Amino acid sequence: MEVASGTPQRPRWVRALVAGLAAEIALIVVAGLIYATTADAEAAMNLVVPPASFVVFIAAGYWSAKPVPGIGALQGALAGAWGVALYLALGLVASLFAKDASFTDGFTPAYLIAHALKIAGGAFGGWLVARNAATRPAS
Repeated sequence: MEVASGTPQRPRWVRALVAGLAAEIALIVVAGLIYATTADAEAAMNLVVPPASFVVFIAAGYWSAKPVPGIGALQGALAGAWGVALYLALGLVASLFAKDASFTDGFTPAYLIAHALKIAGGAFGGWLVARNAATRPAS
């Protein structure tokens, strides 16, 4: 895609990484609150985290795509993909250093759905930026 000046827009990798990291931190806060306030935390996590992933990554994808509206959905999906990668990296580190942690804990059906929803939410947030840019009159 191109901007009005004719220069092609390229993904902003660092911005997508920052957006993905911020969204993952927000999801960790949500998970912590669930663990602190719920008797059956695992069941609650399986119900709350997937839709929360979508919603949180809409915001991350939107912010990530603001400087590159021409590739908004791609930029937003990139933020979601970074979020998945960061979650998997955190799971790997936890499995290496925490006694009872397993890397495969993040591969339950609920978390696989959550990972897909991170990418979809990010893409949707980026799409919103692209749609808003397309409806605005050129200056």
